[in-house]
Amino acid sequence: MFFVSVSWGNDSVALVQWLHEKYALGEHRVICVYADTGWAASDWPARVERGEALARSYGFEVARLHGGNFVELAMKKKSWPRNGMQFCTEELKVKPLTAFHRAHDPDKEGICVAGIRRAESRARAQWPEDVPESPKHDGRDAWFPLVRVTDEERDALLHRAGFEALPQRSRECFPCIHANRADLRLLPEARIAEIEQLEAAMGHTEEGKPRTLFRPYHHQGATGIRETIAWAWSARGQYDPSYVPGCDSGVCGD
Repeated sequence: MFFVSVSWGNDSVALVQWLHEKYALGEHRVICVYADTGWAASDWPARVERGEALARSYGFEVARLHGGNFVELAMKKKSWPRNGMQFCTEELKVKPLTAFHRAHDPDKEGICVAGIRRAESRARAQWPEDVPESPKHDGRDAWFPLVRVTDEERDALLHRAGFEALPQRSRECFPCIHANRADLRLLPEARIAEIEQLEAAMGHTEEGKPRTLFRPYHHQGATGIRETIAWAWSARGQYDPSYVPGCDSGVCGD
């Protein structure tokens, strides 16, 4: 049995296609599991539906987990997730997935599968293909069959699945706390305003520092979502707090 962890971004869809092409229908029980964080882009549920339809057409099972809500979790903890304190992943994805695995595979005979690729980033350049009895997967074997797949090969898998490659990463969390400049430039005004209100409601630390979604340290001092967006639209290595992006970029709107 394969537990396939999916966000339904490019690599997830490519993984589903790869499994379909490598294994005959019914040869293995395949369950594609999506953990809903409550922080997806407004159009992402439609993407999830489309991904699940693809999986079902191949004879795979699908499941959606709801381990909580990103905003409610942050407000309860009075803190935004950080590196080293990434409770969003732990609470909204890892714990629900672990509970699902235990309920469906108490003997730990299933294999946890994910679409991680070495071409994604330098941080994943040495990612292993197999991790026996992975501690991150509750002692089950973990398998990452796409680790050597290039961007071009991934896009070919997407094409055979009937999908076009998205120009950005998965938007199951929008924005992710690890969002880069390109990700931040995609944020519509409605989500920016929502984050601005949440930051105001979160208040300040005991040291008097505002609790912001993105750390100023990593964004040349930009404090709060409005300044962080201005940072995202500034030239690399530069940041002008007075800069506000115009509407001629071709990517504005939601």
